[in-house]
Amino acid sequence: MKQLKEWLKAKLSKALAPEIDQQLGLNQKLEEVRLYGISPWYQGNFWEPPVQLALRDLCRPGDVVFDVGANFGGLTTVMSRMVGPKGVVCSFEASPRIVDKCQRNIVLSGCSNVQLFHAAVYYKSYSKVPIYLGSHLNDSIYAEQSTGTQGYEVSTIALDDFVEYTKLVPNLVKMDIEGAEFDAIKGMAKTIESAKPHLILETQPEDTRCLDFLLEKGYISIDLNTYQTIENAQDYPPGVGIRNNLYIHQDRLSQVPYNPPFGFQEVTTLEASDFQGKDNGSIGLKTPLILDKGRYLIDVAFTAKGMDNDLTCGVKIGKQPIFRYHAYSNLLASSYRDWVIHLSETSKIDLYFDFLNETFDDTLLVQGAKITEITDFKNANTNLYF
Repeated sequence: MKQLKEWLKAKLSKALAPEIDQQLGLNQKLEEVRLYGISPWYQGNFWEPPVQLALRDLCRPGDVVFDVGANFGGLTTVMSRMVGPKGVVCSFEASPRIVDKCQRNIVLSGCSNVQLFHAAVYYKSYSKVPIYLGSHLNDSIYAEQSTGTQGYEVSTIALDDFVEYTKLVPNLVKMDIEGAEFDAIKGMAKTIESAKPHLILETQPEDTRCLDFLLEKGYISIDLNTYQTIENAQDYPPGVGIRNNLYIHQDRLSQVPYNPPFGFQEVTTLEASDFQGKDNGSIGLKTPLILDKGRYLIDVAFTAKGMDNDLTCGVKIGKQPIFRYHAYSNLLASSYRDWVIHLSETSKIDLYFDFLNETFDDTLLVQGAKITEITDFKNANTNLYF
C-alpha cells in the first residue's frame, strides 16, 4: 500500500507539472484539483476491495461501527452507506494533514451518519504522540513506518474511554493505522471482552502481537485475500507483504457467514492462451467466463517489469468493473494477484488489464488464472444497497 500511494503522488504530480504556477506552489495546486477526492458513491468505490467485501457482509443497517485510521475516507463512506440512516460511523484520523481531506470527502459524499474525530487511537487517553510524515497519505506515530520526519504532535484517545463516554458500542471496528494497531487494541481491551466486536486489522505478517492477543481472547482470524485461517506467521502465503485480517469471536460465529474452515471448489484454470492482447497493450479474456452466483477467489499469474505506466486490472461484468486494482504494472504483478469477488447472480465476467493515459508495458505477461469458489457463500447476500 505504501508503494501504491507513493506512485499515485508521483504520477499526478508529473501530470500537473506544466500547469503549476510558481507562486501557488505544488501543494496548493494539488488541493485545487482535489487530488484526494474519492469517486461519487454512484460511480463505484474500489478502495481495498477485499476489505470492502467483508464490510458489506458485516455492516448491517442500524449498526454502530468504527473506522480507525480513516485516511481520506475511502472506507468510511462505504461503512456509512452500509449501516444506513439509522446507523452511526465513528471515524478517527490522527494526521493533521490528512484529516481535512477526510472531512471534505465525508461531506461531499453526503455521509450524515458519520462523526470524524481528530485524535490518535492509542492504549491510553489524554497523552501526546508524535506524527511522523509518510511519503503520501500514510503518516504514522512510529518513525520506522514513515520517512522519519516528525511533522506534528497530536492527542491520544483509548477506545475503551471513548465507548464509556459516548455509550456507542461498536459492532465492527476496521483499523489501519500504519503499525500502531496493537497499541489501539490494548486501549479497547474492555470493549473486546464485553462486546466482542468484529475486527478488520491491517497486518504485517511478521508482527503477530494483535493475532496472539485476539486468539487468546477467543477470536478466529481469517486472511481476507485467501479465506484461510491464520494462527501464526507461517499460515500466510510465502513472501506476502501487508495483509488484512478479519477477526470474529467464536461466540458470534453463528451471526455471520464467516465460519471456517471454508469449503473450496476449483471451478476452472485459465491458461495464457485464454487471454488476448489489444492494440494499446491491454489484455483481456478471449471469451467471457460464465460463473454462477457465489464468492470466488481468483489467483492470477502475471508478471511485469514496468514502473512508468498506469494500469488497472480486475474483473468486469460487461463494461462495468466489479473489482479493480490501480497502480503501475510491476507493483500489481508483485503484490496484487489474489482477487476476491462476489456475484449476486449468474454473470459473464472478464479478467482485464487496461492501460490508461496512453501508457504501455511490453513486459506485461499474463500466464493464467485459477478460479476457486468458496462454497460457504453460495447463498449469501451482500447488502441490498450500496
